[in-house]
Parts: sequence; structure tokens; C-alpha cells
Amino acid sequence: MKRFLPLFFLSLCLAGLFNYPALGQRTAENIGTLMLITKSCSRNLEDQAQGPCSRLVLDQLQKDVISLRFIARGKQIDTSDQLTFAGTSQGSLQCKNTRCALNGPLELELSSLSEVAYNRNGVAEEMPKAWPVLGSCKLEAKSVSCKARSIQGQRWEATATF
Repeated sequence: MKRFLPLFFLSLCLAGLFNYPALGQRTAENIGTLMLITKSCSRNLEDQAQGPCSRLVLDQLQKDVISLRFIARGKQIDTSDQLTFAGTSQGSLQCKNTRCALNGPLELELSSLSEVAYNRNGVAEEMPKAWPVLGSCKLEAKSVSCKARSIQGQRWEATATF
């Protein structure tokens, strides 16, 4: 019986009745990443003034769930920190083969925010800080702007042009 099951599943796949790639393709079309080098970029970390950032990474985790990572150089050489806004939108990025494009304006309703610093080996220096937040991000063809506040009163803002 144990030898029969693998042959049974193989025959189903060959017959097209149990098509794994088709399932994966439908899911993969809704997820992906868009990495942008910014012309101008600024963001603040918790209880800090606005500071520069150099990259923006948009991750579409599901069709309507998007995160925006504002990445900056860290305090020491070869280190970095990132501020991540995450939320839901009515629209989505256009993704194919895990590569995404922004085809028109989107607005995200934010639900969470996190901060993390990485050492020169790319390892988090400590546990990321995270907060539930209220706020929004506006994504347009050449710019992004985000504003969020926590229940405790902390505020974050980030903007970028590309």
C-alpha cells in the first residue's frame, strides 16, 4: 500500500487532476516586491527627529496587504535601520513572478509599524520594536508619504520621491 500512494499521486499529476503548479501560480501573481532607489527620502524613528533614508522597499504580502520599508544607513559603517509601515488597501501593486510595479495611486490604511536596526552582518541588533497604529500611506507614481500614530501618542512620518 505504501508503494501504491506515490504512484497514485504521480498519476493524478500526470492526468492534470492534481495540478500543483497552477495553485502556486495563482498565489504568486498576488505577491512580490518593488525596490526603489529614492531621489529624496526622510523618516523618523520613535522619539527622534526626521532623518534621511536611501531605499524604499514595497512588499505585497497578499493582494490587499502591503508593507513599506524605509531603509537608512545605521549609526556605524555597514549597519542599517528600517522603519516599516504595514496595512491594507482597496487596490494592489501589479505583480508578476514576484516582481511588482506601481500602476497608479494607492492608499493604505495602516495597522502596524515596526523599527529594527541591523549590524554589519545583516543580523538584527535587538528584537524589533512594533506598535499597532492608526494612519495612512499614499503611494503615487513618483512619491510615497506615510503618517502614523500609536495609541500611546508616538508619531511617525516618512516621505520619499523616486
